[in-house]
Amino acid sequence: MKWFLLKTLRSQFARDEKGLVIAEFLFAMCWLCWWYVASFAIFDGFRQYNASIKATYTVGDILSRQMLVVDRNYLDGLRGLYEYLIKFGSDADLRYTSLKWVADENQYEVHWSYATGDRTALTTADLVAMESKLPLLVDGEHILLVESWSIYHTLFRVGVRNGLEFNNYMVTSPRFAARVDYSG
Repeated sequence: MKWFLLKTLRSQFARDEKGLVIAEFLFAMCWLCWWYVASFAIFDGFRQYNASIKATYTVGDILSRQMLVVDRNYLDGLRGLYEYLIKFGSDADLRYTSLKWVADENQYEVHWSYATGDRTALTTADLVAMESKLPLLVDGEHILLVESWSIYHTLFRVGVRNGLEFNNYMVTSPRFAARVDYSG
């Protein structure tokens, strides 16, 4: 008798659809909430990456318009401008390098280089690995290379890895002078 009653209750429970909408709603809401937060985190990551690219180009353009000799304070001030423009922390490092092409040696040569934060200044030997990223120049022509590194920390730990490093570089020619000089 108990067995029959248990079997009957079980079959009634399996056919009963009361409360199923609530269970599906709760499952769907959990999924939608996660999707909303993840899409926000991914969108914010792309927004910050775009801001870091634009800030790198802005700093490079400002430096390319310089006609006077730049010094540490000026370049550190450009780093402060970069951090202000990206608006996501002060984990930013920049490296400014003035390069020239030497046709007799068939290579790029570092005129001067200055790095902020934990980065090191670029040397002529380091340029061999970067040659594919640099434009073709005429003999003695100078260019400016601005590299930036910034760490992006997500607001939520879904969809985007925390502590993502954005690395950008831009190359430009000096605008109003043959080269930009540095006195360190």
